[in-house]
Amino acid sequence: MPAIEPAAPIVLNVLGCGKAGRSIVRLLHERGLCTVGGIANRSLDSAVAASAFIGAGMPCTDVGAMAPAGLWLVGTSDDSIAAIAAALAASGRLRAGDVVFHLSGATSSAALAPCASAGAAIASVHPVKNFSDPEASVRSFAGTWCGCEGDAAALALLQPAFAGLGARLFPIDPRYKALYHGGGAFACNFVPVLVELALRCEERAGIPRAVALEMFEPIARETLDAVFRQGIAPAVAGPISRGDAGTVARHLAAMRAWDPAVADVYVRLGQVALELVGSLGRVDVDRIEATRIAMLSPAGAAACTVPQEPTR
Repeated sequence: MPAIEPAAPIVLNVLGCGKAGRSIVRLLHERGLCTVGGIANRSLDSAVAASAFIGAGMPCTDVGAMAPAGLWLVGTSDDSIAAIAAALAASGRLRAGDVVFHLSGATSSAALAPCASAGAAIASVHPVKNFSDPEASVRSFAGTWCGCEGDAAALALLQPAFAGLGARLFPIDPRYKALYHGGGAFACNFVPVLVELALRCEERAGIPRAVALEMFEPIARETLDAVFRQGIAPAVAGPISRGDAGTVARHLAAMRAWDPAVADVYVRLGQVALELVGSLGRVDVDRIEATRIAMLSPAGAAACTVPQEPTR
């Protein structure tokens, strides 16, 4: 009896191949989970660069230059997904049963509705990962959490493929994707922003930016380690964690005199920090309330009575 030939990997076409897209497509290619077909980007040069990074694929200018494929990735920015989906649906390249997906965390698979109307199955798989360095992202992808939603037929193809890359898959309700993705902005996108604000404070205080960045690296790493080792509330440190209203008032007076916008960020984050500190029950409620007054009222910050530190 002749041997049964294994099925050839599915062909994947890519419409928009930025840092996340090229990382995922390269992984799928290297693991033999797909054959990369056409790659279209904003310019032919960027498509050539994406193809070179992936190590496969034919750079194209648009969907009209692509051959049919069983799998399509719309890897554009969120604001362009619906328009690209409409162009793909109108191109005549889609066949009934093809799978179209995107990688967005904030946009549901419903943005691909024109493709569904053309007979395709649609889905979204969102890797919860920082793709700012695609080479590093490829090396460290195993273990990445990926939120999935969409048609069962599409997920039946995509989930095993991503599992083959080492992804940890979980379902996400498409109604709440914007909120889910916004949470990721706090956990990832805004961490560099907080460090930037810290550096601006140091620069204003006369400390060179390069020195401040080196100075903050150990404490920033220690804080993140503490969050995942001890838990969120126990990892809160500094004057707010002690209910030190006087120091908080001095912080805010200096910030308001220099840049009120920075002071506003401090106040909003500080209120959350106070909630966390209060949840532990380790700081006297009067000290927590005095610190809250120092945050919320410039006049109160100048006039608040700070309870004395309890005798130890």
